[in-house]
Amino acid sequence: MNADNSKPIQQSPSPWDAWIAESHWFWIVLITVTTWKFYAGWKLGLIFDECYYWEWSLHPQACYFDHPPLTAWLIAAGRCLFGHTTLAVRFWAIISGGLLAIVGRQLGKQMFGTAAGNRSGIFLLLAPIFAGNALLMTPDTYLIPSWALAVLCAWKGSRQDGTMAWWVAAGAAAGVGMLDKYTMVLFYVALAGLWISSPGSRGRLFLGILSAAVVSFLFFLPVLWWNSQHEWISFTHQFNHGFHNEHRTPIAFQNLLDYATFLILLVTPLMGFFCFRSASTGLNNERSRYLALFFWTPVLFFGFSAAKAHIEANWPMVAFFTGLILVAGDWARYGEFWRKAAVILLLVVDLGAVAAVSYLLLPKDSPMAITHLSLDDSFIKGFPESEKLKEAIRQGFGNLQLRVEEFLGPEQVARTIIREFNHSSADFICLSTYQLTGILSFYAPELERVIWLPDHGRARFPWINDQAWVGKTALVAEWPRRGPDYKTVFSDLSTGTPVEIPQIRSPLFISIGRSYDPIKVQNR
Repeated sequence: MNADNSKPIQQSPSPWDAWIAESHWFWIVLITVTTWKFYAGWKLGLIFDECYYWEWSLHPQACYFDHPPLTAWLIAAGRCLFGHTTLAVRFWAIISGGLLAIVGRQLGKQMFGTAAGNRSGIFLLLAPIFAGNALLMTPDTYLIPSWALAVLCAWKGSRQDGTMAWWVAAGAAAGVGMLDKYTMVLFYVALAGLWISSPGSRGRLFLGILSAAVVSFLFFLPVLWWNSQHEWISFTHQFNHGFHNEHRTPIAFQNLLDYATFLILLVTPLMGFFCFRSASTGLNNERSRYLALFFWTPVLFFGFSAAKAHIEANWPMVAFFTGLILVAGDWARYGEFWRKAAVILLLVVDLGAVAAVSYLLLPKDSPMAITHLSLDDSFIKGFPESEKLKEAIRQGFGNLQLRVEEFLGPEQVARTIIREFNHSSADFICLSTYQLTGILSFYAPELERVIWLPDHGRARFPWINDQAWVGKTALVAEWPRRGPDYKTVFSDLSTGTPVEIPQIRSPLFISIGRSYDPIKVQNR
């Protein structure tokens, strides 16, 4: 790579948005956001996936069916610090948000100066996708700061005076990311683009990139070893998950439309538009081109995947790390009106999210709690006389309630299953989904030793030996949805009976299965 003679973009002197360029405001926002997240993370109930990863953490492995092991390892570390609490699950997630902002601030300073660095950090703290990612514990949680640190170290290593130590650090950061999620490999796809676009420095870059790759490979060895012992099941699961053609058409246009929509919404529409504009117009500038490579690589990769399969909104989120830094460096080129609108929209969305979480934290006996709200004809009688509109409102409200139940329902469901199991003559509990398995693991730890998931359970929970229940009777519990038909694994299975759960819309279905046959599970 040639020596970089480009100058930082001159920043606007506008007093209105000067605060996002000042260091003390960065630290004020960081401390405020982090403090709020510690409170919310402590009080807010776990979502389905967090409960699932809690079950992982009780049984440390070198890899798991769905993902590499770092998420489980971090929850296990949190459990050592905080015991059996929600904060134990989320502690490292909340820390990750601060790490991301600090690394982004440093990279912004390296690229475009101190003001842009402070803007970068604040944008990364306030962008909805990163703010949410740094509250809930998922495999994306440490993918993002690992990606960020790897990008920063690779930038330093790619300089004319950069040392090999920076490439080793980049490889270590990428290795940590690969222990969290397989898509970290896109970091090396972006580095390949850097090598191709830097004809004058390819020899030096090749040695640096190769050194980083070797270090990452060493970090990743436990995952490779585990997969070799389990028929490469984690790799094949993720490959099929990301590229399975759901519509049996050459191009799934609806998927592509959905993908394009949430790409813009992840960091609010204006900031999303700014990211795409800055990543497109700065390709002639060496610094901007470097950042743009790490933006376009995941965007295009998941765009290709979206042509075949449904893409989750969080998958391409790594692109917006460098996307927002590009916007921070390009900030003066956007008019004052658009800058104001972009920041105001960020703040409105964040305040709305804080209000929504605060509402979820209301005591369940509060008359204003969402669990006391219901939608009846009196609620919508003031709307225009359109049955389609009213039905859309009912459906939207119902979907919202179901989503809210992910935060508020698990503990109540676990208590109900405890009661039903204690009143039954069952020897173990047969569950319909892996989410419900995680819910019982966290909210009913006394039942953890008797839970079982016949549907892919041997792949998801290899530490459970279902042979111990040959010929035994099971309480079959189904929630939040009805599960697979388990008639084949029992000699007799009663019809599922709905059991109402206080303040929860979705009923729990309970049935009794007699004479469990684990051999038939192998044929599922």
